[in-house]
Amino acid sequence: MAKWQLEVLRMGIYMAFPVVLFHYFNLPENYEEKVIQFKREMFPPERPEPQQKIAELKRIFQERKEAELKKVFEE
Repeated sequence: MAKWQLEVLRMGIYMAFPVVLFHYFNLPENYEEKVIQFKREMFPPERPEPQQKIAELKRIFQERKEAELKKVFEE
């Protein structure tokens, strides 16, 4: 091959490579299969049990604080 033909081939590969990758990774079926699955693994949905335990602890501490304040004001 002549020198200029090799350069044209190389430039075509350099320009086509990112375009092909962009096209492949932006297909909806690939997005749904890979990206959404990856997000579900990295950030699993929160379970309600820990949230309920936190709310119960908040309520207990609030009641204790109110009891202490009530005792202070009654004295």
